[in-house]
Amino acid sequence: MDESNYHQDHKLEPKLQKIADNGAAIAAEIDQALSSQNFTLDEFFSQLSSQSVSLWSVTGPLLKNISEQLLSFSNLAQTEFVNDFSIDFDRVRDASNELETSINRLIYDEINSIESLLTLGILSQSDLDTVESFSDSLRDAPNVVDTKYPSNILIVDDNPSNTEYLRRKLQTARHNVTVCNEGSSAENRLHSGEAVDLILLDLLMPGMSGYDFLGRNKDILKRDNIPVIVVSSLDEQETVYRCLESGAEDYVTKPINFMILTARINSALERKYLQDREEEHLKNIEEEKKKNEKLLLNILPKSIANRMKENQAMIADTIDECSILFADIVGFTPLSQKLNAETIVTNLNDIFSHFDELCEEIGVEKIKTMGDAYMVACGIPEADGSHASKLADLSFKMLDYIKTLPEIDGHKVSIRIGIHSGAAVAGVIGKNKFVYDLWGDAVNTACRMESHGIPNEIHISGDTARLLKNSIYSLIERAPMEIKGKGVMKTFILDQCH
Repeated sequence: MDESNYHQDHKLEPKLQKIADNGAAIAAEIDQALSSQNFTLDEFFSQLSSQSVSLWSVTGPLLKNISEQLLSFSNLAQTEFVNDFSIDFDRVRDASNELETSINRLIYDEINSIESLLTLGILSQSDLDTVESFSDSLRDAPNVVDTKYPSNILIVDDNPSNTEYLRRKLQTARHNVTVCNEGSSAENRLHSGEAVDLILLDLLMPGMSGYDFLGRNKDILKRDNIPVIVVSSLDEQETVYRCLESGAEDYVTKPINFMILTARINSALERKYLQDREEEHLKNIEEEKKKNEKLLLNILPKSIANRMKENQAMIADTIDECSILFADIVGFTPLSQKLNAETIVTNLNDIFSHFDELCEEIGVEKIKTMGDAYMVACGIPEADGSHASKLADLSFKMLDYIKTLPEIDGHKVSIRIGIHSGAAVAGVIGKNKFVYDLWGDAVNTACRMESHGIPNEIHISGDTARLLKNSIYSLIERAPMEIKGKGVMKTFILDQCH
């Protein structure tokens, strides 16, 4: 090709693009003007004429522009490119002329029947045969029975006659139908977050094929349990196998037998419904399991809760060394006789809830509450060499909090705290309303330290004092006292070093 012809052919590109753009605009206008929503059966032919007038007002200038572009080609030197595509240029010219003639006949000629459309050449016999064949297929299809599972169905097919047929039949069955004419738009729809319950997928489409759609979206289809039924004119065994391997759930060949397709759709939707219900049940079970585990951890130490989940028949441990704390609100029993139930529960809940937070913060185990008494232990169920000092830290934090509380009915709240260290037995008792508890002499002694204590002071035994001897706390020895069940004991008041 010489240089002058190259430049001439290169200049044809914008002209050809303009023809293509005008053609696309004309096709869109025809679809809009001849849309079924613009017609009623009783006035079809008069409406056809009026729609044609509207159509010509838009398409006339577009057809004129195409003619002008084609005419400009005849004035160019006959290059190799122009000669090679001259037949195509003639086809475009003939199609433009035929369209212009048909629209003018629709506007100006008297048209009152299908026969007049045939006589004028606006419709061909082959066009009429296609319409009748489509109508026959609709009549031959069985009446659609309402589905048990009205669903959101996505049809992916580039053939308008197929999509219109399926859309009408499926909507009659109470499905919500969306149509995409290419794989990429269907993929966007799938990832948009809008509900899709089933996909009817063609294989041979421009751009993204059905195979590509299955491969690219396999994970999301599996994740959301979206069944894909391939509806294709290809019926080779290898094609069916390839689709099923790629994630399709079923395969139906064209021409479509709607009775068979309905059965396949209903079967796929029933499986999806059951899968979705199963997943929902499993999700609910998992959520309930988490709630139960959280509740269990609120009642039991984590290691004990794990042993119970493993169905350990008996949980009973000998604890060689631990510290136990009892705290009691001074004078609360007589005070409660003057208060209403809501005030009593509210105040106890506020105090003990704060104590619970302190236990979690320091890393000790709340054992239980008994009326207005609060029991804590450290060194159980896991050994902790700092069990005494941790309960000492907790005690001072509890006292600091109590001192901030306002009076209740003119009564200033105060607490007695007692701590003892020693051996104990720990375990779970009960079947339905089970509880993790401690028993032994150390528990009784800790309780006695509280009952023989002083309001807003921390009363500890000699065993606990020995463990705290070299700590940051100071020990104030009390006069020996008779402790019920223990005899005379040397005890101490725990104080902070100043």
